[in-house]
Amino acid sequence: MMKTKFRKSLKHQLSLMSESEIIKKSANIQSRCMNYIDSVDHYNVLIYMSFRSEVRTNILIEELFSNKKEVYIPKIMHGNTLCFNRYIDGDDLVLNKFNILESIQEDELLPQNFDLIILPLVGVDQNGNRLGYGGGYYDRALQYINNLEKTKIIGLGYQFQVMENIFGENHDVKFDLVFTEKDIISY
Repeated sequence: MMKTKFRKSLKHQLSLMSESEIIKKSANIQSRCMNYIDSVDHYNVLIYMSFRSEVRTNILIEELFSNKKEVYIPKIMHGNTLCFNRYIDGDDLVLNKFNILESIQEDELLPQNFDLIILPLVGVDQNGNRLGYGGGYYDRALQYINNLEKTKIIGLGYQFQVMENIFGENHDVKFDLVFTEKDIISY
């Protein structure tokens, strides 16, 4: 399958990035994204906790806290489903089975109540379809979000993750915007 081939190639490219390159590019991407989110009306924000070579989110999270936004992060539940638990500044976090940090809060929000969703990506096609790690966690959890005008879905990635190809399927999360170190791409 084409998606599997793209995923493997992009994951390999991600694995070749140095920590200093990740930090530098992530700061640039987060700055671009911050300028955007400061210009739009939002209160409830879903954001991911970065791991491996993903674009870091630490600067964005600090900005959201300083602007008194409600911040939620994914948590893996039984049956390999996601819920979105509140993350309060200073909270202890725990590692899940993939070594990704999760909130210990029980306060969760349903996907349709988010104003802004910020997701990682392995790749994105020219139509804005998200290519993830292949587990379908976000696709299942956010399957009805693309029909809601009020919810903006943002992807954070590196320029090489933006693909010229089309590989999206009906169940894929579709981005409204993707921020890279070089571009802001609107879909």
